[in-house]
Amino acid sequence: MNKDSAKKLKEYLKSPRWLRILVPVFLALAVIGIIAGITLDGKKPDPSKAIEFYPAEDEMKGKYVYLDVKGISDYVASRDSERWYVAVDPYGYGYIVKLNISQFYDLKEHNTWWYAEEEYDLAPTRIYGMPDKISDELADVIKDVFEYSSRDEVYDVFGKYLLNSMRTPSKNVGAIFLMIGLLSAVTFFVLGLSAAIHNGSVRRSLKNLDKQGLLDEAAVQLDSPLNEIIGEDVTRISQDFIFCPSAGNILPLKDIIWMYGHVQRYNGAVTSQTLQAATNKNKNYSVCEIKRKNGVDQDTFLHIMEVLQERNPDLILGYSLENLRAYGDICKEEKARAKAQG
Repeated sequence: MNKDSAKKLKEYLKSPRWLRILVPVFLALAVIGIIAGITLDGKKPDPSKAIEFYPAEDEMKGKYVYLDVKGISDYVASRDSERWYVAVDPYGYGYIVKLNISQFYDLKEHNTWWYAEEEYDLAPTRIYGMPDKISDELADVIKDVFEYSSRDEVYDVFGKYLLNSMRTPSKNVGAIFLMIGLLSAVTFFVLGLSAAIHNGSVRRSLKNLDKQGLLDEAAVQLDSPLNEIIGEDVTRISQDFIFCPSAGNILPLKDIIWMYGHVQRYNGAVTSQTLQAATNKNKNYSVCEIKRKNGVDQDTFLHIMEVLQERNPDLILGYSLENLRAYGDICKEEKARAKAQG
């Protein structure tokens, strides 16, 4: 393979600049976001910065708070692995708290105190967390458990907020970083896959040209002043080749047997419209896609097919079952001929 010719064609066919920029950017965001998220999630908050929890005050929102627990009930509500409890402080005021199982077991003595028939002295245990708004759904559950008359009575007794011991300021920020990292990782994967597919098409095109001994000729014709430039150089047609940088393909015109428009839909909505070229190797290649910003529309498809048909009057145009069968027959003949020669 002539390295200069290959380099020239590879430079022309390379993936879009925006894609080459965004792939490493989203990779860096994914790595930074995930590492920062995990680090912050595991960071222990400073207890000295916590303030006393008052569940009736809106000022509690977003603060790191503490509560001295004297007694705690069995869980009064649950959803999957989440559990909510009722706790009382040393003064007998009630609170709704959200704990994980291990945190509840740490308060087992206070749970025993809650259900003891005779009251006895027990030092309170301080728990920390962040306030969550008590949802109407949770309020309805607590209303039924304690037989309150209304949801408003629940709010009057327990306030607007509960203490979520599984939330801390660092966990909140860590969750944001993790979300950014995971979304960036997904975007990196999608863009990286797109770049990989494009680069794979480029490699296969150059390999095919080299195998046919057409690599140097394609490099020469790439800059011919007689070339027909389609749209904003979305497709370039020379005397013997069609160059498709958006798809990473270079096709010898002699190899193309059938051309047709392909419409892709998702849930009935059109997501893309591409011009496809089917070759004598029984393979399909994308020539270009309808995009207004690149100056490609339905008329462009027709123009490309007209130009190629002028150079190959036997070219099959348009999608139909008849053309599909005709293409299949030609491919079988080509395969039989190659087998006989080889």
